[in-house]
Amino acid sequence: EPATRARPVLEVVKGKPKNTADKPGNLKLKRGVAMKGNELAIDYSGSDLSSMEKATGAHDSMVKVFESMGMEPEGDAEHSASVVDLSRCQLGDEALEMFLQTLVSFKVRPRVLKLFRNQIGNAGMDALSEFVLHTPTAIEEFHLSHNKISEDGVTDVLSTMQKHEAYMALSRPAWFRVEHNEIQDSRELLRFLREDLGVEYRLSEKPSWKQDKNDFTLVTLFPI
Repeated sequence: EPATRARPVLEVVKGKPKNTADKPGNLKLKRGVAMKGNELAIDYSGSDLSSMEKATGAHDSMVKVFESMGMEPEGDAEHSASVVDLSRCQLGDEALEMFLQTLVSFKVRPRVLKLFRNQIGNAGMDALSEFVLHTPTAIEEFHLSHNKISEDGVTDVLSTMQKHEAYMALSRPAWFRVEHNEIQDSRELLRFLREDLGVEYRLSEKPSWKQDKNDFTLVTLFPI
């Protein structure tokens, strides 16, 4: 008989991790695409991508840099990225889908994905779920705070991660930041994740529900 697969574990924590990558005041040295060591660094954080025209301009600029580096869409080579940072861009669902589809086409494999402080809703999370599905390596940090994501968007991506072998093989927790979104009932969301989706979770510390019962950070851990 095949070996029993370990069940994914969800750890729920309150507030921010000590070494958060979701801090709006982080210093940005350059916006665009660059090579840092052997990895790409894609950073358009703080750019005004509030319209599809502006987002398409940034997207096309990114593609031109990819091509200047010898990268080809649907090519054989895979390209590791230390970060894809589209945070604080007023980015909407349609623009996010455009960027993610291009990253899939050029086989860009990010370790950190920063999308916080945008206008992303459940349609964007559906696009993110497709991106996770078609990316063979695990994204170690999802930063999605301060958007318009509801319970459906959260479960959409987490259910895809749950079925993805790369997340089962992670040796440390993968951050999944969703505080300050449009989650109406976090307790019901946690119940659904455990009882309906089959995802185990634990509270790393007692949450202060009186402060904001729907403001929490999910930390997903998929043990070997």
